[in-house]
Amino acid sequence: MNYNAEFDVKGTVVARAHCECCDTPVQIKTNKKGGAYYYCGGADDQGTPCCHSQRWGQRISWALRKAYLDAGNTPVKARLPIRIGREAVAAAATIPANDDHAPADNTNAAPQKQAAQASGGLFP
Repeated sequence: MNYNAEFDVKGTVVARAHCECCDTPVQIKTNKKGGAYYYCGGADDQGTPCCHSQRWGQRISWALRKAYLDAGNTPVKARLPIRIGREAVAAAATIPANDDHAPADNTNAAPQKQAAQASGGLFP
């Protein structure tokens, strides 16, 4: 289910939390692509701004948008840092897993080392 089409995505406050750096209350909003983020405009006693910002990927953003809609289009309270475990993501998945295919081979292995070729010249 695509939650982006159900409410105005850009600038919607989906949650409220406290900044991880200075503990100032912040609003978690969505950008035009539905990604969740916050920017802290709080300052310390000397007036030095915090300027801490946080962005989340689509899994957490989707979960925040879903919680916002389930709460009746009202911002929910969130505790930072926001993390979603595999079991929560599996329960919220909208596309069933494809059990027909085996997992792909790991292609991130380092390449095999090859012997250096002599090129001639002054430095062999």
